[in-house]
Amino acid sequence: MDQLRIGELTKEMVAEELRLLGDPCAAAAAVVRKALTAALISAPGGGTPPARVIEDAVKGAMTALLLADQSLARGSIRVLEAVHDVAGECHLDPTESMSAALRALAELRRFVEPARLDDIRLQIEAHYMGAGEVFSGFLRAPV
Repeated sequence: MDQLRIGELTKEMVAEELRLLGDPCAAAAAVVRKALTAALISAPGGGTPPARVIEDAVKGAMTALLLADQSLARGSIRVLEAVHDVAGECHLDPTESMSAALRALAELRRFVEPARLDDIRLQIEAHYMGAGEVFSGFLRAPV
């Protein structure tokens, strides 16, 4: 079975939503929520592990926000909220789900200057105690 290419699909869907809606970060989170729900409910236990689906969806959404020059810190929080909600709805381990999302957010290090990454870390820590340090750990991990 071919692996689901949800990252590219999510990126394109978020980019389109950004063109249509007023709040790009909320639009990105809504698309992530829809994409994850569809992917995780339609193929539970399928060929692609849930953590990989989450990583791909988050990467796609954040890439679209980056390309649209939107607030990555605000977008990160909105996307993490969506992942948290979907994890609960789909009965996924919330720690593993959030770790997958944080790992995907850390991929921004390839495209974003350290000051913006620190803004993201501060926002994450302000909303999810201890998650900022997890995010920092992913930033320090070898590429």
